[in-house]
Amino acid sequence: MTGSKLSAPYGSSLPWAEPAWYTGRPSAYYKDSHRKLRDAVRKWCDENIAQHTEDWLNAGAVDPAIYSKCAEAGLLVPIAFGKSIPPQWSSSYPIIGNIPPAEWDGFHDFVLWDELIRSGGLASLFIGLVVGAPPLLKYGSPSLQRKIFPEILSGEKRICLAVTEPDAGSDVRNITTSAVKTPDGTHYVVNGEKKWITNGMFSDYFMTAVRTGPPNSGAGGISMLLIPRSSPGVLKTRKIDVIAGPLSATTYVTFEDVVVPVEYLIGQEGQGFKQTMVNFNHERLWIAFQAIRGCRVAMQDAFSWALKREAFDKTLIEQPVVRNKFGNMGRMVESLQAWTEQIIYELEVLGDEEGARLLGGTTALLKVESGMVCKYVAEECLKIMGGLGLTKTGQGARIESFYRAVPSFVVPGGSEDVLLDLGVREALKIHRAAEKAKAKL
Repeated sequence: MTGSKLSAPYGSSLPWAEPAWYTGRPSAYYKDSHRKLRDAVRKWCDENIAQHTEDWLNAGAVDPAIYSKCAEAGLLVPIAFGKSIPPQWSSSYPIIGNIPPAEWDGFHDFVLWDELIRSGGLASLFIGLVVGAPPLLKYGSPSLQRKIFPEILSGEKRICLAVTEPDAGSDVRNITTSAVKTPDGTHYVVNGEKKWITNGMFSDYFMTAVRTGPPNSGAGGISMLLIPRSSPGVLKTRKIDVIAGPLSATTYVTFEDVVVPVEYLIGQEGQGFKQTMVNFNHERLWIAFQAIRGCRVAMQDAFSWALKREAFDKTLIEQPVVRNKFGNMGRMVESLQAWTEQIIYELEVLGDEEGARLLGGTTALLKVESGMVCKYVAEECLKIMGGLGLTKTGQGARIESFYRAVPSFVVPGGSEDVLLDLGVREALKIHRAAEKAKAKL
């Protein structure tokens, strides 16, 4: 191959502040529609979000009116559906950048989130939609989809995922929230508690993992049930203050004799554990999206400071120890980006079922790496900024916010130790299956 034509650079030219393809370098993954989406999302966020983030943080909540604006702008459809947009929902609702639904792929999803995260506080508004809508799409009945999707895609109502419990975090098999059928078989009566439920304070629907089998039935006794906030009984929500800040509206949810029609069961009874695990793969990849841009934002601000801040008669960037920090951060972030892109590509080729089988463990390890890179980058950027990195306003504000948010990349979606073990077990499972296949030849 002779020399490839470079595209025009976009965004900041500071080292590692943008993905390599933003800088104009060639890529096998991105094409004109990805650049078009990038431009549209950045422009919309700059015009509608950037100037409000500080006010939202001070108020402890995002202005509710912005959600309708997001729907009108075409953000909700791609956020709800991720790497592929079903044709039955693409004709009635806009898609930002006017990207044809048939062209939408996992790299569009990555670009969308890359820019939403860069904009600041808006991304936390959509976490419930990201993790709550996929089970409805993949496993919900057509009639339930026809009822719920128009409400959430128009911005009229919101959805969240309710799996984690006070005594069952990563150990999903041992959830205790129960859903017992009424004698006539027409309803479930739900009792139990959920904790750390993102967006729960303002959600109208709770995509909930419940136990429909006996208490000792393990994974096979878990089902997924969509619970409307308006259901008869008592559905209480209480806000939980978390280290990353208030905008995610993290919630403690209590169900007391909440009555839900059996039509709100997602798929079949006993399939909830599998549905939850498949959903976790998407969530873990999405956490990597957030981590990468969070690192780039922090590095951009730290680099800007290092170019002008003088200490010991030199700017910081003239000092080898500081360049060493940036070199290590750069290699880590670019490696994380490359691994993420490889997994996105594989998921495009393999499809959902085969992708879940082959890449579940790999995605778990990617999520672990994302958290580890975030921890390193946040700490090194804070050191470069000095006292400014401890301040919630001014030049170090975004680094201070990122440093505080690091646990949000480490804990949700499965803790490091649990996911490291999962990654090895899944790799061994694939190895053993391959050995069996070889033996049959």
